[in-house]
Amino acid sequence: MIKLNLVNPEKSQIKYKISKFPDGQQTLDLIEWNDLLKYEDTVTISSRLNSFKDLELIICAVQAIRNLKPSREIALYVPYFVGARSDRKFVEGGVNYLKQVICPIINSLNLMSVVILDPHSDVLEACLNNYEKINNHYLVKYALSNIDNKNDAQERICLVSPDAGAYKKIFDVAKEFGINNIITATKVRDIKTGDILKTEIPTLDIHSELKYVIIDDICDGGRTFIELAKAIKESKPDAKVYLIVTHGIFGAGYTQLQEYFEQIYTTNSYKEIGDVETDSYGKLKATFINQLNVF
Repeated sequence: MIKLNLVNPEKSQIKYKISKFPDGQQTLDLIEWNDLLKYEDTVTISSRLNSFKDLELIICAVQAIRNLKPSREIALYVPYFVGARSDRKFVEGGVNYLKQVICPIINSLNLMSVVILDPHSDVLEACLNNYEKINNHYLVKYALSNIDNKNDAQERICLVSPDAGAYKKIFDVAKEFGINNIITATKVRDIKTGDILKTEIPTLDIHSELKYVIIDDICDGGRTFIELAKAIKESKPDAKVYLIVTHGIFGAGYTQLQEYFEQIYTTNSYKEIGDVETDSYGKLKATFINQLNVF
């Protein structure tokens, strides 16, 4: 396997140069490609796929490789997939973003495989050619070992599903790690507006050292998880609450999250944690966030 890494150039076996133009165009030129011509291995392009700007560079990389080796097999590794939650048409007159916008473009590249980490929606499997999924178990194992690595740790862990839709994924995690304690939150909505009025969640009193671990694939602003933590702490004020999210966007910063969670575990699939400016005082030292590198 020959690597072209668009996230960490120093890890890229195929060296390249990215140019940006005043009109917003980006392009990519390969500048060292000896391995590409010498070996017949599959080329794996690793990239973030947060926006059309990332997609533009992926397309440039694929075409640059094929200009040199037209028949070369190419795999794409994009842990986070742009528009992951836009998996259906939300309003009349709208579009299904995954099915009708992003996936057709990637499919047109005729890639050998497209590898996604802990995808949000099963729509990807239906719409993306040569799709491959990596589950979140490696991140969960890393997090749980950090949360409690003493004997019988499974008895002191309670997994929290944010809603009924996430239960299957949480159940698979519980089965993988031998955890029997699972609870599921319920969102109480206003019937007329659909707005969430409150979050209800059962708590368990089976162990005084019970640790509540919320698991999900994406954390955007974090409001859902804050409400979950609040609901747990209303019932058990001294409860220790942890959050495991594969893709950490953290669009609202870390300040509020820091109030409710002992630790947060994520990956650098979307960004490096230190990249976020949280307020006018500069970068918040998010020492309560543990990041597992996937690039």
